[in-house]
Amino acid sequence: MSEPLTVVKMTEKDLPEVLAIEQASFPMPFSENMFRTELLLDVASLWVVKIEERVAGYLDYWKVADEMHVITIAVHQEFKRKNIASKLLEHMIHDARHRKVSFISLDVRVSNTPALHLYNKYGFSADGG
Repeated sequence: MSEPLTVVKMTEKDLPEVLAIEQASFPMPFSENMFRTELLLDVASLWVVKIEERVAGYLDYWKVADEMHVITIAVHQEFKRKNIASKLLEHMIHDARHRKVSFISLDVRVSNTPALHLYNKYGFSADGG
């Protein structure tokens, strides 16, 4: 990827772009109020990848006790297949190691083949449900 990208904490200023990505990505998207609440929760960590000041993707995960759970991850259609989701997951995995997390979980639709490939690449495995 030629454009410089950075992973930074999500702020309220990012919400319009995050909401646009959320609505384009999920059949039942989070609302603005849900994101605002997440931004205030101590257990929640919300991050965005920016490319030239544009939000290219975002990640929301929770740390509770010694576990992390991915709440949501999405990438703007224009930036898919540019390792944005990988960059976000790598950031979370680094944070998990730093915070001595013993287990990371996430939910993914079985029909979401690109996400399944991404998660398998990072060693996540399906355990049913």
